[in-house]
Amino acid sequence: MSRAGDEAVELSATAGQSIHAVIAQYSRQHSADAGAPVEVVVQEAGRSRQLTVAPDGKVSQSLPTGPISAAPNAPEPTAAEAISVGDVEEPVTMSVAPIGVLPIDDEQPARADNHAHSVANSRPRNDRPVIPGARPHPTSSGSAASVLAAPEITPGTGEPARAGIRGRLNGVLNLRLAPKPDSVEMRQRAAIAAITGPLPGFSIVAVANPKGGVGKTPLAVGLNAVIAHHRGAGSTVCADVAEVGGSLADRVAVPPRAGQNVLELVTAATAAEQGNIRPSELSRYLARQPGGDDIVAGTFDGSGEAGLRYDDAESLATILAQHREILIADTGNNRLAGSWQWATSNAHVLVVPVPLRRDAAAAAHRMLLDLAATTRSAVLARTIVVITDGPGDAPMVETEAVEAFLELGVTSVLRMPFEPLFASGERIAASQLRGATTQSLTVVAAAVISLIAGTSR
Repeated sequence: MSRAGDEAVELSATAGQSIHAVIAQYSRQHSADAGAPVEVVVQEAGRSRQLTVAPDGKVSQSLPTGPISAAPNAPEPTAAEAISVGDVEEPVTMSVAPIGVLPIDDEQPARADNHAHSVANSRPRNDRPVIPGARPHPTSSGSAASVLAAPEITPGTGEPARAGIRGRLNGVLNLRLAPKPDSVEMRQRAAIAAITGPLPGFSIVAVANPKGGVGKTPLAVGLNAVIAHHRGAGSTVCADVAEVGGSLADRVAVPPRAGQNVLELVTAATAAEQGNIRPSELSRYLARQPGGDDIVAGTFDGSGEAGLRYDDAESLATILAQHREILIADTGNNRLAGSWQWATSNAHVLVVPVPLRRDAAAAAHRMLLDLAATTRSAVLARTIVVITDGPGDAPMVETEAVEAFLELGVTSVLRMPFEPLFASGERIAASQLRGATTQSLTVVAAAVISLIAGTSR
């Protein structure tokens, strides 16, 4: 080991002791003797880790100068591989230098995720459509901030890393290394911060693609669960607004009981005094899921009467606006149905799942063309296209599809990996989803919430 400006110092580890523990102990002692923080640079196997050790022994800063992973998709080494130097040909060297002021990291986390990455993303500033029962939107005062105000803190930067190599080092060496600004962990923390941010009022998210079997219901169920997990139980509800009930009731973890459907809820609210239904009464018509998210099943009417109408869907939104923050509308496949037209024309955000199949991409593209021509032109700025992987995909379709959606005016295109549970047709429990799927849904949910907040400005 060499100290900056000093002669070389030899450190050795006894049996059963890690050389990194010896380095950490020496650095803390050196910092205490100097009475000031010291900067420690450990070079090992071509990688460089830079730590800041305070006199009290705490590690308060970490700015590695070398790559942690050789490739974005390369498997991370195990904890033993991350700290062991027994089979490393290159030596472990360390330099220690006192520093006067701790550096400030001004880097901002990237907005995309390794699994759900943004192809194009911007925040439109169009007017929000009128929502039945929506709360008034707050307006900005526009006052200037004082120069004496404390600097902003990037979400999650105060917490030590829990994943990856840094998380393992923290666990083994009892350090408090922060995640890299552009790491998956920091991007997930930034996404969670976006999901938990303020909303201007009751908001509607429509999941739509007239092509059947493209994954509308699984995506709606997943988004509903992720948003409720981070915003709190009872903050969001997913409703089946298909003309004749779709598969929502068959895909959720806790199936609805008899009478827990859209028309029963609308009828009960209509019969209530002044149309105001109490929370306890509302809960009778909602099927609460394990994560705190609620669902309202569709209506299967075998009497031959018309299915769910425009007015029915609008009444549902008016009722839920009194008790929930977000309605996720799982639409059907009939674009002529009144409930479908209500959902797509009143949605604050339109989420369009598109598997890598030409027929699914073409159906979504035609739908957006028609919506742009027949509704507010701003619908494209409020649209998020989610490209999904699955069996029978045609990868060559992806480039053409993404370019077509961007040229049309869609401002956000995200990508999700294949999820076996989604494709299985079985009930979906959020706890059984793959980690990559949960990370992707978190990024998509963050994009939805950010778009809702952005359209209110």
